[in-house]
Amino acid sequence: MTDLSHFKKVLTDRRAYLTGKSEDIEDQFEHSGDEPFDGDSGEVSNLEVLDDLDEMAQSEIRAIDAALGRIKDGSFGDCVTCGDPIDAERLKTLPHTPFCKTHAP
Repeated sequence: MTDLSHFKKVLTDRRAYLTGKSEDIEDQFEHSGDEPFDGDSGEVSNLEVLDDLDEMAQSEIRAIDAALGRIKDGSFGDCVTCGDPIDAERLKTLPHTPFCKTHAP
């Protein structure tokens, strides 16, 4: 049996952390004098790195929100593709995953 309260706490804590980091990144964008990326120079600006990090954080937040929705509707821990239970170790490692090992992209 999946300990839903444990996973809900893990997911909400991770979401809060990512939201805070995303807000920090937005603050850095507002206070940055960094120039946009110059494709000819081959260099990546700090703003581009921050933008990529923010996109990854937002993607994970969406996955966490979906997992919290599955907790709410009672389908958390079941693969969204086949309906089989997701291995406990997989959930421990990646608690927001909607897929069993067989159907993981």
